[in-house]
Amino acid sequence: MARLLITAGLPYANNELHLGHFRSTYITPDIYARFHRLLGDDVLFVCGTDEHGTPISLRAVKEGVNPETIAGQYYRLDLEVFTRGQISFDYFGRTTSPGHKESVQWFFSELLKRGFIFEKEKTLNYCEYDKRFLPDRYVRGTCRFCGYAFARGDECENCGRVLTEDDLLNPVCAICERPTIKKKTKNWFFDLEKFRPDLERWISSSEGLLPLYGKEYIMNQFLSKPLESFEITRDLDWGVEVPLKEAHGKVFYVWFDAPVGYVSFVREYCSAHGKRWGDFWLDKDTKIVHFIGKNILYHHTLFWPAMLLGTGMRLPSAIPAAGLLTLQGRRLSKSSGWMITVKEFLDRFDNDFLRYYLLIGAPLSEDMEFKIDDFQKRVNGDLVDTLGNFVHRTLHFVATKFGSRVPEPATLEEEDRRMLSLITESREKTTHSIESFEFRSGIESVIMLAREGNRYLTKYAPWDLVRTDPKRAATVVYVAVQLVKAVAILSAAYLPGFSEKVWEMLTNGSKLPVDALHTLDTPVAPGTTTGEPKPVFRKVEGSQVSGFLEKFAKDTPTVSLGDFKKLDIRVATVVSAERVPRSKRLLKITVKVGDQKKNIVSGIGDQYSPESLVGRKIIVLNNLEPAIFMGIKSDGMLLAAEEDTKVSLLTVMEDVPDGTSVH
Repeated sequence: MARLLITAGLPYANNELHLGHFRSTYITPDIYARFHRLLGDDVLFVCGTDEHGTPISLRAVKEGVNPETIAGQYYRLDLEVFTRGQISFDYFGRTTSPGHKESVQWFFSELLKRGFIFEKEKTLNYCEYDKRFLPDRYVRGTCRFCGYAFARGDECENCGRVLTEDDLLNPVCAICERPTIKKKTKNWFFDLEKFRPDLERWISSSEGLLPLYGKEYIMNQFLSKPLESFEITRDLDWGVEVPLKEAHGKVFYVWFDAPVGYVSFVREYCSAHGKRWGDFWLDKDTKIVHFIGKNILYHHTLFWPAMLLGTGMRLPSAIPAAGLLTLQGRRLSKSSGWMITVKEFLDRFDNDFLRYYLLIGAPLSEDMEFKIDDFQKRVNGDLVDTLGNFVHRTLHFVATKFGSRVPEPATLEEEDRRMLSLITESREKTTHSIESFEFRSGIESVIMLAREGNRYLTKYAPWDLVRTDPKRAATVVYVAVQLVKAVAILSAAYLPGFSEKVWEMLTNGSKLPVDALHTLDTPVAPGTTTGEPKPVFRKVEGSQVSGFLEKFAKDTPTVSLGDFKKLDIRVATVVSAERVPRSKRLLKITVKVGDQKKNIVSGIGDQYSPESLVGRKIIVLNNLEPAIFMGIKSDGMLLAAEEDTKVSLLTVMEDVPDGTSVH
């Protein structure tokens, strides 16, 4: 029996959960946990709400309520949604608990004692009107990389870059909207560079550590150069207090605070259940798996592991980082409100439909576009017409032709034995799929099993055989019943609602055994009484999907042909390129567009070296309104495709002269 600690990224308690959260972070660990419970393994699956940080405290200030009120509201909402979504946490905690506070302060004290934390004075934005320092989202301004005028202090929603104080132009206080001043303060930093050799060895040599995404990204983008120290304290009154006299009025940054929940929630669970938390966090034989969305990969592969190394704790075994969910090309986002909440989805559709579609729509290593018509097509075809139909056909025939008792088979023919061998094949595929964190091919094998079952029933037509050859009819139905049992067990981790209903009908009311996978090879005995057959699924009707995405229509207006023709898009030749001083990403690029030369400032310096651009034929928006970036006038825009952090410039395949118009 194996022991596993499974964690899911902590939902931030500032808004409702959306479908993207379920796709990247919650459905997959639930499948993994359920599967290993079916194997009889010792599983602990934990999570909890992340309740500190500037978004919550800033919202509380603006609404005139306590941060506890907002955090408590979303803790309860998250619990409700996880219950409806059948996410089977063993423990769901809160980062505002006393036990969590104790754990965070212990991590800090240990790291400080071992010389991994240091003090440093720095200049921050300060609001003279509100008499407060303005960390992260308490300040807004213009992103110096893309010129977006409403960038937050920690991130630009327009270009997606993480920002520091120096990256924000014309900063204003997010509370009173008055201009800020600069003022010195002292904060504490985590010396991440000291751990770079150990982190590099761990990530480069650990087989299966990053099974979905991230190894090359982390190695190339971060570990190929010195790591910047991480500022771990903030001038706020909401959060876990720094346990030093000289740090009065400071709390820990949320990314130092939140990951400790993986430890504190285990300790809280074990304390309540008479178990030893060290069995899960210290025992080298325990497999620790962190399930996250790929947008928080940096924190889970560098920052959090460094905290573990610095305190002498063990590192996680695997970090499956899944792709995100998009709608009309935009990623779902709590902060922007561009999202479909899980609650509104489950108010209209079956939970198993949601779980299935978010797995089957695209490989987990990639982002997935949510399409309501594709959802309807896949659910109706795979789940209703194939999976549900096979179960209902089989059990209905047992009820109507064999008195709700599994018939006694005659001698099995070659095709019967082949059908039963598919059960072993499907089990192997499902096991490999889940253990490799790929997940999708596992549920596909279950659908295949039902599809083959439908084909088998149609080929032998037991409804006709029962009159002409009753023994053969009994054999065919007996084989089909064994497939129904296999479908119920192998789908249990993926589609828990479906599995429970099928098992109850198959066994006339009993519950699926805890270690059901070990019973897969034991046939349903002849004479076993089955329950009343009922349809498990009902089709998604047009009336259910009609208007479901209507609220997003106003946010994505169509563009007339006349408006599009206003864009002067042309081929250009790069004449020269150079880095902009004091900027890590900005390049000053001179391009030739026909007989005209112009300068374009672009934030692609972390993707392209200046010398690699010279002579290239690229595509530019030629009539963009000029903008100033770090004192340099930019007279156009490069066109590029962007996926996560990778940028690829658009170009032309043929030797098209620069200045050629692009239609």
